[in-house]
Amino acid sequence: MLPEDWKKRSVAEVCRSVSVGVVIKPSQYYVSASEGIKAFRSANVKEGQVNNSDWVYFSHKGHNENKKSELKTGDVLVVRTGYPGTACVVTPQYAGCNAIDVVIARPDIQKIIPTYLCLFTNSEYGKSQVANLQGGMAQKHLNVGAYQQVEIPLPPLPEQKKIAAILSTWDRAIDGTEKLLANSQQQKKALMQQLLTGKKRLPGFTGEWKTKYLGDIADIQTGRSNRQDSLTNGEYTFFDRSEDIRTSNRYLFDCEAVIVPGEGQDFVPKYFIGKFDLHQRTYAISCFQACDGKFIFYTVGYHRSHFLSQAVGSTVKSLRLPMFQKMPLKLPPLPEQRAIAAVLTTADEELTALESDLSRLRQEKKALMQQLLTGKRRVTVD
Repeated sequence: MLPEDWKKRSVAEVCRSVSVGVVIKPSQYYVSASEGIKAFRSANVKEGQVNNSDWVYFSHKGHNENKKSELKTGDVLVVRTGYPGTACVVTPQYAGCNAIDVVIARPDIQKIIPTYLCLFTNSEYGKSQVANLQGGMAQKHLNVGAYQQVEIPLPPLPEQKKIAAILSTWDRAIDGTEKLLANSQQQKKALMQQLLTGKKRLPGFTGEWKTKYLGDIADIQTGRSNRQDSLTNGEYTFFDRSEDIRTSNRYLFDCEAVIVPGEGQDFVPKYFIGKFDLHQRTYAISCFQACDGKFIFYTVGYHRSHFLSQAVGSTVKSLRLPMFQKMPLKLPPLPEQRAIAAVLTTADEELTALESDLSRLRQEKKALMQQLLTGKRRVTVD
């Protein structure tokens, strides 16, 4: 039930035009960045913002031949293929650019502000309509005509502006947290590069680093279980090659271990202490001899290019036991291993906290959008 002063309007009713960017052979117009004009593709359209990277450029001649897709400030761009319905607003710095195979909605600012149209398109309500209106079989596709049919619960313009201002506060918080997270990830990467190679020593440590084979300092075993042995609500953690961690009602190991998938493309390790079940093509590195398990986790992860270079198979890469046993590792004395592991653990904890903050902010914004963009929660307009 909409508030009395709200009206339901289609995109076609609130836009001066809805068109599409260049579709037929856009690559014929491509030139270098120094010679051309930026052209938006789906890759440049993120939810509520422009991805200012991975551009292609049209020649001036090609741009002039496709003036109908020249962008203006306030246009709303909507992805057609891949993640249909993802939308952003063209800001002044991108006015005059061109566009390739994206929907270009030009709002009638007497009826709807561009930011509000973008917010609604990106909302759960908007995306559900887009999903129902998509065409295509294998790969879903949003046509111009379909987007024009999307219906928007529309408040008066002053309320639209207030709602957009409120949600932009969350956008700024999300953007700031994303930047903090990216910066922390880069800092951790630099720390690993310095600390796990001996290029930088922690204060107070001067002992010699020695190279040893992984098989000489730890036990390496595979499990005996299959994917069908796993559960969604078992008592013990079940590890296999997948990203999601399942459970089991039995355990094969009760120890500190570094878990590495025996099949895949990247072989990212996991660290675990306790009872767990293990897939028959997943490896557990345990029983560490004169070395720190957490340090082994970090150094195996950092040097996993060894696995990538040794893996066999064309479609799905596989690892064999000797590849683990003969993996060379540079090890500092045990006290320094523990100190390095403690530094990197702290960095991981900071990353986890930022990821949690980011998830919370996104959920808060999502919940607020569901209330504000449907009229279930009203705002006070000054």
